[in-house]
Amino acid sequence: MTEKELNSVRELNKQIRRQEQYLQALRLSAENLVPILDGLPHSNVAKSRVEKSVLMIIESERELENLRAQLDRASEDLPARIHDEVSDVQERTVLLLRYVACMRFRDIAFQLEMSERRVFQIHHDALKSFS
Repeated sequence: MTEKELNSVRELNKQIRRQEQYLQALRLSAENLVPILDGLPHSNVAKSRVEKSVLMIIESERELENLRAQLDRASEDLPARIHDEVSDVQERTVLLLRYVACMRFRDIAFQLEMSERRVFQIHHDALKSFS
């Protein structure tokens, strides 16, 4: 297993957070738009600012759904792969907490009641076993 494969869940979480922030910004900007009603007929092509904003929001929501589906698949596959490829229980636990639960090393150390240095060492040893 490569480091890229291990980081897949963490990267998807980052992408989801960025997409959620973008979607929130789009929604805020759409709230400030007021359609101009001029009484003239309009074509079916989205030309107004409101229509364009709504289309961008819908596209962003679809992208967010796709990212969440990818995250679900990756979150299901990664623990099984870590379990199959890592035999040491401590290494397996640190890898699961780091790459599946997306915890920081400080939080892992606190949860496992060990020093950060020890968590770093276990993590380093686990990564060396993949090479």
